[in-house]
Amino acid sequence: MATNNISVIQGSKPSASITVNKSTGGKLQSLADVNTSDLQDGYTIIYDTTTSKWVAQPISAGVVAVDGGIY
Repeated sequence: MATNNISVIQGSKPSASITVNKSTGGKLQSLADVNTSDLQDGYTIIYDTTTSKWVAQPISAGVVAVDGGIY
């Protein structure tokens, strides 16, 4: 596993450090705030504010675009 350290410097002295670990091989289903119990081909995950979880659902017929963000 790759590890990168980032030092935060305030003035002339380091004030904190952050360790960043790259994780691979995880599964979406293992996350506590994701419900994939009814997962089927063609589904996407939609955030449900009632349950505060991401839920696997089909894209509704009214959806004309999906914004996947910038990464």
